Amino acid sequence: MSDLLSASSLLMAIAAILFSLWYSEITKALDIIPKRYKEDNVAARATVSGVLLSKALPVALMALIIAAIFLPDTINLIGESLNTLYELGGGAIKRYNAVKTAYCFVSLLSLTLALYMWVLVVKLFMLRKKLS
Repeated sequence: MSDLLSASSLLMAIAAILFSLWYSEITKALDIIPKRYKEDNVAARATVSGVLLSKALPVALMALIIAAIFLPDTINLIGESLNTLYELGGGAIKRYNAVKTAYCFVSLLSLTLALYMWVLVVKLFMLRKKLS
């Protein structure tokens, strides 16, 4: 379990670093307001496309893959925890495992990052379409 936690934490850290490095560019691109005429949006569309394809989409894919890799084990661990809680009630605290809890937290955090990044990707796609 410690190896899984290390692997998931490392991959999550890489995705989070890329997210933090590129987030300002992604939000700047999302702040672009389409102009009335298509010809006036050529540069803005190129900017949005560049950010979408070189920053937002790679981080979204990375976060989704990380979440997909570790989510099955997380679901199993949560199921085990709920069964233990059901069987032992308050006594379940004696079986608490910080490593398993941390693993679940990191996995759920990567899923949250993936969902947020996909929302941003969809917004960028919609903006790019409006700029066409």
